Amino acid sequence: MDRYFVACDAGGTMTDVIVVDEQGRSVIGKAPTSPADESVGYMESLEEALEYMGIDPKREGRSFGEKLETSIYTGTSMLNTVINMSGVKTGLLTTRGFEDINAQGRGSQTFIGAQWTEITHMQYRKHRIPLVPRKQARGVTERIDMFGTPVIPMYEDDVRQGVRELLCDEECDAIAIVFLHSYVNPQHELRAGEIAREVMAEVGRTVPVELSCEVAPTAREVSRANATIVQAYASNTAREQLFRIEKELQGIGYPHSLKTVLGYGGITNIRYPRLFEAAMSGPVGGLMGAKYLSTVIGEDNIVCSDVGGTSFDAGAITAGVLPIDREPGFQDMYVNVPMLGITSIGAGTGTYIRLDPATNRIKLGPDSAGGVPGPTFIEAGNTIPTINDANLLLGILNEDNYLGGKVKVNKQVSYDLFKEKIADPLEMDVYEAAETCLEVLNVMMREHLVRSLMVGHDLREYVLLGYGGAGPLHLLGYAGDYPWKAIVTVPHAGAFSAWGGACMDYSYRRHKSVATMITPDLSPEMKVGYLAPLNMAWEALEDELYNELGSEGFKREQITMTRIVYMKYLGQLDDIEVVSPVDTITSPADVDALISEYEDQYTKMFTLVAKPDPAYASYQVTEVCVLAKVDTVKPKLRRHELASKTPASDAYKGKRPVFQQGRWHDADIWRMEDLVPGNEVDGLAVIEASNTTLFVPPQFHVRIDEHDIYWITRKDA
Repeated sequence: MDRYFVACDAGGTMTDVIVVDEQGRSVIGKAPTSPADESVGYMESLEEALEYMGIDPKREGRSFGEKLETSIYTGTSMLNTVINMSGVKTGLLTTRGFEDINAQGRGSQTFIGAQWTEITHMQYRKHRIPLVPRKQARGVTERIDMFGTPVIPMYEDDVRQGVRELLCDEECDAIAIVFLHSYVNPQHELRAGEIAREVMAEVGRTVPVELSCEVAPTAREVSRANATIVQAYASNTAREQLFRIEKELQGIGYPHSLKTVLGYGGITNIRYPRLFEAAMSGPVGGLMGAKYLSTVIGEDNIVCSDVGGTSFDAGAITAGVLPIDREPGFQDMYVNVPMLGITSIGAGTGTYIRLDPATNRIKLGPDSAGGVPGPTFIEAGNTIPTINDANLLLGILNEDNYLGGKVKVNKQVSYDLFKEKIADPLEMDVYEAAETCLEVLNVMMREHLVRSLMVGHDLREYVLLGYGGAGPLHLLGYAGDYPWKAIVTVPHAGAFSAWGGACMDYSYRRHKSVATMITPDLSPEMKVGYLAPLNMAWEALEDELYNELGSEGFKREQITMTRIVYMKYLGQLDDIEVVSPVDTITSPADVDALISEYEDQYTKMFTLVAKPDPAYASYQVTEVCVLAKVDTVKPKLRRHELASKTPASDAYKGKRPVFQQGRWHDADIWRMEDLVPGNEVDGLAVIEASNTTLFVPPQFHVRIDEHDIYWITRKDA
């Protein structure tokens, strides 16, 4: 019996579903994202994918569902809950004197994701509305110092009174408990949790209670508080969306539980208690797919760039290591939850194009038309020009092939609105103005890559990978003239993040702060002693993970544990992730092996940076981590026989005028589905698929390798 695998990526604009069969063949379905009920967009895109696979969703849907082995969903439900402030009413119990911890936050939170021009002007900065207003916070007299020693005992009556007031007076539906330094010694938080449950039994109300020592047992109290509060505030609301999708799948015979993706790149059941770790699951699939792709093409350094309708998401895999951000920015808050290091700006095909009323200059976004109402040419209510309107006007997009030809396009609407609102006020030709807008967008994305993400790295050592529905469309525009080692994309770029979700293992990771260092004046035996806390932390985290995965039904022999440290040269601001070459540190040789691994990793990541002489260097360990992994069945990039360099005649669709560099040119139009490994295409060309478009400017050449990967080079290289 055939078996199938389904993965989904619900972005801000489109929901992509990829269906993979046992032979590794895959098809992609797309539909507008439906934030109010994400199951709608999910089922619509799944049905489209089934149609492409030759399966009638109406007659054969149940037969397909019964053969469905795994379904993975990454989406925006928790993100939407925080954006819309629609989570449950949450109370905070914290160390007395820190009741304003959520409302006050940190100064740097006021410019998360801002451009430099905004950071340097105070009028652009603002604190977000706190998820827990001050009146829903209660203080408890207690204090544990930074070494884990209780210096003020916890006043249990304060806890009882605070919980009672939050439940009865404030009518809170969830409680977050955050005490100082609980990541070192959690005894006060654990006891407070017990008391909270006792009070709930007394008053006859049961609500979720989240402890920071369980949600985020790491340093940085504001970020730890934010993470715990969001877990209490938004996770149950998001879980309801996921249950709704699972119910729809069960309606077509799916016999298993729905899975979701954690922010650091792992699959878990939607009943996972720390669901907040899945809050930023959407862009994660792209990096995980790129990690798998790197093993196929033999490249350890890959810059991942995802262009959608709403945002431009980017991350860099360096020396084969996925970037982990342990304190990412999330909706204008820093949170202590590990996530893949992905930076985003508001730049996509749905980005609004306006003129600044003060300067009469082009201003892009940062807001977007999204999937609904979408660009002006689909006539769904939007009257503000978007980037995709410009792409259509310039001939880059095919008006008969938008979303596979399923959506009717009115090009005249785009022309009229663009002329009225952009071109005429600028006293420019419509097409020259549209091309200028595209170049502004490409510059924004290019600068985000080179001036932000890749500072300190040598671009000549990195492959630039473009994906997302609009990634191939803009890839060569934002690649610019920079000396990338190579530029690549894939024919399934439109659902690459969903495909990447299918490449992940079932995995959890746990972090714990430690504070130790080794200096050159220490004897070898003292260095071993100074690193002893790593062993204890690793063992505690491993026990926790074995128990958690055991409760999911996995046996110990199925679980692979990886021990990780975060190290830096003493005095530096940022540490790096290092996979420990030894299981425990019990001898000077183990210490030397760890330092050697750190030195090697540091050198690979920062090739242009000077570093201290190891004989005189001091090292600081700030955190440890254990990664627990269970292997899953994954799709494979199959190897194909190479065909002729010249594509088959069926792949050629003819010519179409495309506006480039101030004038019209005839571009060759190719059907992507009919191009095969071995084929090569010269620019100027447009390669069209039902879910994406690859635009090839005149100076570029495309070669398709044996894995169906598109390698793009300059003709004069």
